[in-house]
Amino acid sequence: MKKKITHNHPFHLVDPSPWPFAMSMAAMFTTFGAVMYMHSYTGGGRLLFLGFSLVLFVIYLWFRDIVREATFEGQHTSVVQRGLRLGIILFIVSEIIF
Repeated sequence: MKKKITHNHPFHLVDPSPWPFAMSMAAMFTTFGAVMYMHSYTGGGRLLFLGFSLVLFVIYLWFRDIVREATFEGQHTSVVQRGLRLGIILFIVSEIIF
């Protein structure tokens, strides 16, 4: 029998995810491919295309996990949503000030 997880706090603690590492590798492939392409190295265009395709694929998978957490798992409570909104607003304000 599966035990139901209960939360004793209003915060959303994220689960370990492979997507930050996968995104960093995809970004590295994209960057190396762009540099190789601009310097006319053989295979630079293919590496650029591969890296950019991987970036798009990882974005899709990462957002799929976020939507699953929010809708099916119910981890994004109203307090969590308010905190996410406040975080985005503070980020935008800090960029404007910068």
